[in-house]
Amino acid sequence: MLGITGANVSLHIIEFPSGRFGYVGAIPTDLGEKVPADRAAILGCRSFRDPETDESMMWKFPSFETVEEAIAHAKDKGHSPMWNNEPQ
Repeated sequence: MLGITGANVSLHIIEFPSGRFGYVGAIPTDLGEKVPADRAAILGCRSFRDPETDESMMWKFPSFETVEEAIAHAKDKGHSPMWNNEPQ
């Protein structure tokens, strides 16, 4: 299995130094997109070999302008995110 699927994990939202919001920790893969791995992902051991294509891939997760957008995105996919240590 590639990534986390079908698991009940604590999904946390934080505000990045850029002012945008995003997910941290054990992020379910259905919140992101599988894309070809860049050099940093390969060297940082964040890439994996796609069994279908044999390419190096990585997960890319979105960031959001507001915390409400991040919460809505997670809830649309069936997840219950945490913001400021409070379930949303």
